Amino acid sequence: MVPPASGMRPAIRRGARRVRPEPARFLNVSQATLSRWRREKIGPPFLRVGGVSRYNPATVRAWVTEQENDRG
Repeated sequence: MVPPASGMRPAIRRGARRVRPEPARFLNVSQATLSRWRREKIGPPFLRVGGVSRYNPATVRAWVTEQENDRG
C-alpha cells in the first residue's frame, strides 16, 4: 500500500528537489532498493546533480499514480 501524497514531508520551497532518503521513505522501500531501481531504470524519474540523485516530490507522486493505473 502506498501512503497518501501528504506522507512526504513538505519541501523547503514549492518545486524543490529532494535528496534520498525521503523518496525511499515515501515509497516504503530501502535506499538500496531505490538505488537498484535507478540502475535498472525502473523507479521514479530522478535528476543527478553533482553525483547526487535528486527527486521532485510531485514527480514521485505522479510515478506512483502511473504505477497504480498500470496495475489496474
